[in-house]
Amino acid sequence: MVTFKPNTIQGEHLHSGDEQVIYVISGKGLQTINETTETISAGDIKHIPPYARHKVVNLLDTELKLIIVYTPSKFQQLLARPNAEHQSNTKNLFGFLDTEALCSLLNKLADATDFSLAVLNSAGELLVTTDNYPPFCTMLRNASNGKHCRDHVLPACQSATLSNDRHLFFCCHNIASIMVPIFNGDVPIGFIKCGQIFISKPDLEQIKHEFIKLCSEYGLGVDALTTEYLRTKLQPKSRLYAAAEATFVIANYINEMATASLRQTELTNSRISLIKEQVAKAQLEKALKEADFKLLISQINPHFLFNTLSTIAQLAYIDGTERVANLVWNLSDLLRYTLRKTEQLIPLQEELEMINNYVAIQTARFGERLSVSTDVEPGLSDVPIPGLLLQPLVENAIIHGLEGSKNKGIIKICVRKQDQDIQIEISDNGVGFNPEAIKWQEKEKKSGIGIESVKNRLQYYYGDRQSFHIFSKPGKGAQIVLSFPIANGDSYAET
Repeated sequence: MVTFKPNTIQGEHLHSGDEQVIYVISGKGLQTINETTETISAGDIKHIPPYARHKVVNLLDTELKLIIVYTPSKFQQLLARPNAEHQSNTKNLFGFLDTEALCSLLNKLADATDFSLAVLNSAGELLVTTDNYPPFCTMLRNASNGKHCRDHVLPACQSATLSNDRHLFFCCHNIASIMVPIFNGDVPIGFIKCGQIFISKPDLEQIKHEFIKLCSEYGLGVDALTTEYLRTKLQPKSRLYAAAEATFVIANYINEMATASLRQTELTNSRISLIKEQVAKAQLEKALKEADFKLLISQINPHFLFNTLSTIAQLAYIDGTERVANLVWNLSDLLRYTLRKTEQLIPLQEELEMINNYVAIQTARFGERLSVSTDVEPGLSDVPIPGLLLQPLVENAIIHGLEGSKNKGIIKICVRKQDQDIQIEISDNGVGFNPEAIKWQEKEKKSGIGIESVKNRLQYYYGDRQSFHIFSKPGKGAQIVLSFPIANGDSYAET
């Protein structure tokens, strides 16, 4: 139950995939569903379809009280409600019919009345015929792919719909039938055509003249078509009307049969959907348990690794090899950082300290051949940046820029503020490269993991508000310039 205070407005909001039925207990107001606005007052029952835009206004100085019932999203189909939204569904009811059972029923009625019967959909297309359906009509229907007869039948279908009653009509070949509409509520879902007889003898000379043109158009033999035409039965009109009365009963039965089949189909689909949801839930629970287990393993393995590194460092220190001990501790700190900081925004200074640990390890390898310096504009040390944003770039500069050079490797990290952005430049005096090669590698998805990781993380955190540029020439070193907004500790990642 929902209560709206006097003279209040519930602004426009979008509903979910559920249907809603609203019963007004007391008060008076306005309700807008999509583009339609209507008055609601005590005793009213209103329906809100799925995904509708909805707004409620309380017009009075008293409370507006409603009871809202949430129902499955296919509420209308299940209850076969005869409204505009239901029309598109009921027109397809024939798709749920048991065709064999329907044919058997129609053939029994045809045997009892001595008239042929056919069921048509709402578009006038032939769906089912009885065994005694006239061969003449079958020949024309097959030759024209149904078009010849459908063009003449549609006006009769429209007349039967408008009158909501049986409608006698004659086709262009003077064959008489009665069209009986099949309704689901107020919606026509199809028709039964009863008859296919002569009420009066046809003019054979006139018919033969018409058949010459007709057979030429559809590629039929005049004599064969004429023979089948003359086999059409001659019956009094009174008998045709009497048969049409019995056909009304069949029309109602067809509607009930189709609706029941639709409900059963919807129920079956709902059960299947529920089973799929249960299976998906079970699979998800299994995946979560596996993830929990893997997480536990991932926590155990680094813990074991750090303990081992700490033991090695302590033994090295005891043995007097302080350089080795410091190297191991630097490695341990570096590993802890990479495991904990990859998805966090951290102060720039913390990233630079981690780079110092990394450079200390590389210095053990390159010795005096490697020099790394940092120049940070005052006030920027605490600016938050994504963890492990700069280390991969420094690593690339050492491995790809300095390993092949005989000169002393110099890497500079320069951090400046530019308007509301922070700009970071990492440069080296290494062997350099052709930037076009990098572009080709990116296009072919073959560029280095380090660069791709940095670019993807910049895009994730800052979207289009970031930039990443590489400048280099063979033998002239390389320069990487990246910039992004100063986030003050908040991530720019889209949710």
